[in-house]
Amino acid sequence: MKIYAPIYIAARVVLYSMIIFGISEGVLYDAGHPLGDCYFGEITFVEITQETLLFILLLFYFLIGYKWKGIQPVSNMVALFFLISFFREFNFLKYNWLYPALIALGILIWLAIRDFKKIKKAAIEFFSVPASSWLLSGFLVTYVFSRLMGRSKLWRLLYEGENYRLAKGAAEESIELLGDTIMLISAIEFLLYFLDKDRFPASGAPTSKP
Repeated sequence: MKIYAPIYIAARVVLYSMIIFGISEGVLYDAGHPLGDCYFGEITFVEITQETLLFILLLFYFLIGYKWKGIQPVSNMVALFFLISFFREFNFLKYNWLYPALIALGILIWLAIRDFKKIKKAAIEFFSVPASSWLLSGFLVTYVFSRLMGRSKLWRLLYEGENYRLAKGAAEESIELLGDTIMLISAIEFLLYFLDKDRFPASGAPTSKP
């Protein structure tokens, strides 16, 4: 496959490194430009970028599933998961975010029931794509590791009193942004895999090659 030729791999390494550098600079900017006494609040580079990436991801996985019917049952569920995560980012609106999130969860459950017989085959096809490893890695960073790093009991071992809160917030939010960025990279890799003419004809239907 052309996308795995050394020159294309090297180009993507450079591109992804630039993206990671960009988000790190954004974190640094937020650290140096707090909104009053609020670091990494809702109207900051980190928070807005998180919301933007989640929105891009939910649109991407809906669209890639629409074009690639073989993975659509799984892709739709992944997209709805990102939609729920997108709504969750607006938890500063008290409980108003919960209602659309519950609607999205209901649709996800309904699709899982409707497409139950198709999910196994779709999952095999979805997770056979190398880009799925990026998706799983980003998921673990955002939804598992960032939460573990955001535990207050960890930071209280390092700081006295309430002084830990700033470092805790910076670590948790920046790690979460990193995970979201890795999942964005997964979307780019999925798209390249889908568009690779050596594997996919113009119709977009996967074909096998000897």
